[in-house]
Amino acid sequence: MLIKIYWSTWGLYALAALILFATGNLTMLSIVWLGFVALGLVFMGMMGVLPTMVHQQATAPVSKPRPVAIQATRETSTKGFRILKAA
Repeated sequence: MLIKIYWSTWGLYALAALILFATGNLTMLSIVWLGFVALGLVFMGMMGVLPTMVHQQATAPVSKPRPVAIQATRETSTKGFRILKAA
């Protein structure tokens, strides 16, 4: 819901800028005010919307890893262990 509000606010911002441009009222002072509003929208996106967009919810519980069997092997040059995965 918050993301829809955020993007619709950007849409209203773009519509206001387009109306100001089309009517000839896009002066230097209105550009400065539009810049302040854009700065606020960017920070609103960083603080409110970005965490909800990148948050990942777990869909299924994570299962326990299977135990790994370690067996001693006989080698010709050195002694060591070989890791066998559980079937």
